[in-house]
Amino acid sequence: MERLDTVPAVIRPGRWKGRGLLALACAAALVLAGCAQKPGGQAVPSASLPASSQAQQAPVPQAASQPEAESPGESLHPYLEELISQTASQLIQPGMGEYERAKAAFDYMVEHTVLDQPIGLDLWRVHGGGDQPIPYLQQRALSPLRFGVGMCEDYAAALTLLLRGMGLEAQYVPGLTYSVEGNLVDHAWTVVRIDGVWYHLDSQLEDNISRHGEIRYRYFLKGDATLAGSHRWGRNLVSSGLLSPEQNAQIVEEFPTPACPQDYAPVPPRRPLEEAPAPDL
Repeated sequence: MERLDTVPAVIRPGRWKGRGLLALACAAALVLAGCAQKPGGQAVPSASLPASSQAQQAPVPQAASQPEAESPGESLHPYLEELISQTASQLIQPGMGEYERAKAAFDYMVEHTVLDQPIGLDLWRVHGGGDQPIPYLQQRALSPLRFGVGMCEDYAAALTLLLRGMGLEAQYVPGLTYSVEGNLVDHAWTVVRIDGVWYHLDSQLEDNISRHGEIRYRYFLKGDATLAGSHRWGRNLVSSGLLSPEQNAQIVEEFPTPACPQDYAPVPPRRPLEEAPAPDL
């Protein structure tokens, strides 16, 4: 059973869609990618923001739902530590710099994870157990790392912890993006520090647009200005006016996201996508 009782009610990923009470008004249409499912799964968001006449009927999530803030230095549950160590040892090659390690982890998530409801979130109970639930990010990382399946917050949690396991600074970022209907919905992704500069990585959206057998790197190592076209987070989300004062305060106090001043250049060339088969759920 998924343990969410330790997560603040104000911020809990994956729980706000369809619960909003605010209306989204926008005069222009923007083509944006949203939380998505690969072919054969649920709807794949990739549509326009509704025009103002339609937007009045489109609900916006009332609250961002995030886990409690976690320290990057927090000790890992032994079972999760083993999963991360095994995966990292497969990816790290001699002479890899920070960029190469980040790219290897990003590629791994796209190639080995499919978007669907996570499974095995309580595996820690039978692999070392303990009386206290493991931290939120560690729990959400279990399904992608062990079974190759999860939702956007699972992709983000797994990538964040995998990057840390490969010696990089990384943080989980909760926020919003656009759905296929044009509504803002809950989402999560990762930021990583490469050679002293922070960048955004969104492995789940990258997975969504990785079609025709190639990874395009549209959401790999991007700066704030680029990502703001399709995402809302941190101060960006606070200034949008979509959340309550209490929620805004929690975002500012507990989830400060480092500034990502630029896109990484050059963008990697597209590469063939050797996608792992979907797990037998």
